[in-house]
Amino acid sequence: MILDIEKNEILEKEQQSDEQLKTPEMLLPEQYQPKPLFELKKGDTVFAVCALVASIFTAIFGIFGGFAFGYLLSIALLTALFCIYFATGGKASVLPVICGLLSLANSAVFICTTNSSVRFFGVLISFLLGLVCFDGMTNGATAGNRQTMGIFYSAASTMGNIGVSLKSLFTGGNGDKKAVGKALVGLLCAVPVLIIVVPLLISSDDAFSGMMSNIFSGAGNTFTTILKAIFGAIVSMFVISYGFSLKSGRVSKTKDSKFAGIENVYIISFLSAIGVCYLLYLFSQLAYFFSAFKGFLPNDDITYSQYARKGFFEMCVIAVINLCLVFFSILLAKKQNGKVCHGIKAIATFIAVFTLIIIATAISKMVLYIDAYGMTVLRVTTSAFMLFLGIVFIAVILRIYINKINIVKTALIAAGCIVLILGTANVNAVCARYNYKAYKSGKLDIDIEALYDLGDEGIPYVVRLACSKDKEIAKEAQEYLSKAYMRDYFDDMYYAEDFGVKELKQNQKHKGFSYFSLPKATAYDELYKFIESNPDFSYYCCQKNWY
Repeated sequence: MILDIEKNEILEKEQQSDEQLKTPEMLLPEQYQPKPLFELKKGDTVFAVCALVASIFTAIFGIFGGFAFGYLLSIALLTALFCIYFATGGKASVLPVICGLLSLANSAVFICTTNSSVRFFGVLISFLLGLVCFDGMTNGATAGNRQTMGIFYSAASTMGNIGVSLKSLFTGGNGDKKAVGKALVGLLCAVPVLIIVVPLLISSDDAFSGMMSNIFSGAGNTFTTILKAIFGAIVSMFVISYGFSLKSGRVSKTKDSKFAGIENVYIISFLSAIGVCYLLYLFSQLAYFFSAFKGFLPNDDITYSQYARKGFFEMCVIAVINLCLVFFSILLAKKQNGKVCHGIKAIATFIAVFTLIIIATAISKMVLYIDAYGMTVLRVTTSAFMLFLGIVFIAVILRIYINKINIVKTALIAAGCIVLILGTANVNAVCARYNYKAYKSGKLDIDIEALYDLGDEGIPYVVRLACSKDKEIAKEAQEYLSKAYMRDYFDDMYYAEDFGVKELKQNQKHKGFSYFSLPKATAYDELYKFIESNPDFSYYCCQKNWY
């Protein structure tokens, strides 16, 4: 009897387990909870439409427009759009405003210089400063270095809201279609008609044709313009998602770490080993380490070039390594009442001061090198980079003793100011002018190829050298000048028997307003003036086979 009862219980359990396996709850994973839609108002919808237009404009005339005047207008348009959209928060403090103005100012370097390195860092610094500005307008000021670095993490997290941002634009919470969705569908339907109608209007009226030609002369043909517009529409998805997410506070933020810090003895021993190495280096260099400040060589067996170049780039690397060591040592050290122990402070201060010494020595060496062998863009920009590191290390030293110093923001603002100075002063033009004056004074020989490689900024000085009384210099300059006419600045000149200013203006490259920059305008003016004064030079150019 007992065995029968046990057997029945076993059968009942088996049946229950079979039924549980058949139920959907056991077979399906935990249900996915979709992200809630943004509660959009009329202002949000207007922002989205303006962001779409601004992004397409940026793609056509900014990103694919030569990174010149068109890019400046694009950044100004996007900055104004975000400032108006975020202005209702009323949380902006002084620092975000400074970052925003500096971001906008850095965009102006694109009409002041054609130097690719300055432009690249202009884009990067302008973007990072813009993120700090917009985050400050919506979330208020950030205090620590960790919170400042979290701004960029929050901005990256908004990409995860692209889908819900677009869905919020087209549908409401109850699933109804929104008016903006219907309007965009209508606009998309109008595109094929416009593609047919606009060319017909252009061919039918000269005034309309001239207006459209001036507007879209830098945009390319119809097909490439459409591709650029599609790219801009894709970019607008990120812009809209960033705007919606930041204003509604739907961003991922860095969480307070439970990490208490590394034991101070590890960091002290680690930094001490490096500090002893640097101390030995200082003692070994006392004989000539500071001789760069006096303007003479350590001995007669080494040239200015060897002395100035020796160790410069190694010092740059050491400075960057030391910056990382000191910064992360302070960040990761175990603190008492929020303060770093005195041992770490002392060693970190020594390493920072040592780095300032080698930065000053490296810059002084470069001054010697430039004085003896002329100025190049690389020599100036690397010196500017060392100056930037010096500013950051001063901030690091202050941060060791004053907790309120924000190294990340200091670095961003310092980088923005240095890039702005390099751009507005036009490092290419400075180098060209310095080398030309040094040649005219008899201090240096002139390298015309290096001068020409400076781009638009070098052309005015190549034109002057083409008129030089030194026949060899004039001949070499004319070789490069003919290359400018036949290949680099004008199209379809190869088949011309001769040409004048009128033909040059018809065949000028990059006519659109988006390509405008001050150096480019000056270069073209100099080329036109030279051919006006020397009309026979066109025949010489046509005899050169640059293709």
